[in-house]
Amino acid sequence: MDHRIDGSNLVPKRSAKHQFRRQIFEAWSDLCAYCEKPADTLDHVKPRHRGGATVVCNLVPACKNCNRKKGSEDWREWFTRQDSWLIDREARIAQWLNGLSV
Repeated sequence: MDHRIDGSNLVPKRSAKHQFRRQIFEAWSDLCAYCEKPADTLDHVKPRHRGGATVVCNLVPACKNCNRKKGSEDWREWFTRQDSWLIDREARIAQWLNGLSV
């Protein structure tokens, strides 16, 4: 069985993945970072094929629609063209990417 370290305890990989995802969704109140509709996916803000890592500060909750529409585009260029764009939302995403609590 594959395990990950959580503090000083070993936890099953599936549980660690769930905790990792849950942490991100909870930080955003289960809402899409881009439009604030209920989120059901995680978006790699900097896409993996462009060097983006699967780390907390590169993942934001996203609804399927926003995640699909953004695709591998630069998040800021894409986001500023959306009807849901607000300066406060853009700032919150930027803050998250810099590893600051939102």
